[in-house]
Amino acid sequence: MAHEVTEGAFRLVMSRLAGAVSIVATGSAADPSGWRGMTATAVCSLSAEPPSLVVCLNRVTGTSQRLRQHGIFSVNLLSARHVDLAATFAGRRGVFGAGRFTGDDWTTGTLDVPVLADALASFECRVSEALEYGTHVLLIGGVEKAHHTDGDPLVYHKHRFRDLGREIEMTEGSAA
Repeated sequence: MAHEVTEGAFRLVMSRLAGAVSIVATGSAADPSGWRGMTATAVCSLSAEPPSLVVCLNRVTGTSQRLRQHGIFSVNLLSARHVDLAATFAGRRGVFGAGRFTGDDWTTGTLDVPVLADALASFECRVSEALEYGTHVLLIGGVEKAHHTDGDPLVYHKHRFRDLGREIEMTEGSAA
C-alpha cells in the first residue's frame, strides 16, 4: 500500500522494520545521579576497522544531551528476558533520569559508563563524530570495549516487543 510521506505515514512504514533493542547509557560512576539512558533501535555497526557503531537518538532527550556533553556511552543489546527493562528505559513506566538504573543490573564499565551486567552484548564507545539531522543526532562511536553472552535477542516490530521465534531453514540450493 502506497502512502504520502507524511510524518505519520513514515512512522507507519518504518514500524515494519524489525530492530534489535538496545539501551544507550551515559554518565560517570563519580556522579550516578547523572546517569541517563534510553531504549533505542537505531543502532548498527559501521566498521570493523576501526570498530565503530552508528547510534541515532532524538536530540531533545536527556540521554542525548548528556551523552554529547560526556562524550562516552555504552550500547547494551537486550535479550528477550529484558522486556520490562526496555519498557522502563522507553519511558513507559513513568521512571526518568537516574531512577531507571535501579537494582544490581548495572555496573560501571572500563570507560566509566553504565553497563548492563547481563546484556546480550555491550559496547563501550567514545563519540568520534556527531551530525544533527532533523529531530535526531547521528553519533559515530568508536568501540573501545565489547563483551557478549548467549541468549535470544529482544526485537521491536510493529510497535511491539518480540522475540525471534523459530529459525527458518533455507531450501536446498539457496545461497547462504
